[in-house]
Amino acid sequence: MRLMIAITAVVAIAPLLAGCQWHRPTGPTAASYETLPKDPHRDTEAARQHYAKGVQLLKDGQLDQAEKAFQAALAADLFFGPAHNNLGTVYLRQQKYYLAAWEFQYAEKLMPHQAEPRNNLGLVYEAVGKLDDAAKSYEQALELEPENSRIAGNLARVYVRSNRRDDKTRKLLESIVMKDSRPDWIAWARERLALMGASARPTTAPTSMPTLNEPPATEPGDALGKDKAGHS
Repeated sequence: MRLMIAITAVVAIAPLLAGCQWHRPTGPTAASYETLPKDPHRDTEAARQHYAKGVQLLKDGQLDQAEKAFQAALAADLFFGPAHNNLGTVYLRQQKYYLAAWEFQYAEKLMPHQAEPRNNLGLVYEAVGKLDDAAKSYEQALELEPENSRIAGNLARVYVRSNRRDDKTRKLLESIVMKDSRPDWIAWARERLALMGASARPTTAPTSMPTLNEPPATEPGDALGKDKAGHS
């Protein structure tokens, strides 16, 4: 059953990203870990060590080296979910959307109780203009972490981009004003609430919409890494 995860992820994501920019590695160095090994090797301790190295490289902005470290972690243990999530983060920052989505879906399958992979998958969908799919991913992530202001902000942004003016959008914006700690997001949410209540066309230019959040590097010891290291 575990070996079907990779196939399921590819089948699910390919039609949704069809026609969008994506980069698939080719040539003899295309894959540094097997996605469907016949006899999966499980050295979780080695995976953790490579993963910790990758996290620091990702924080330092060394994306190519971070990619290699996370791939080494997965070569040691294919089912180490946090490495899939952070490898997806590398690909997202490199705008390799197909590969990023693939890794986030893999992480989501391995860590069904964690919000981060779903939130990150939403970022991919939003980046390529798939707003309905982005909203669905953010909604699923917010169900798992209802108090996560970063996820709530992402969902509010995609609702606004979709021209939604319903009660759910209003409540999300109100939540940002009340609970968020980011000044630019609070200012944006306040303005959107004012515009939703205004009957006339605004006379001043609106505040710029907050940009897509780059997902942070997931620490080895944080909540995501504690999800049984991706062992289901």
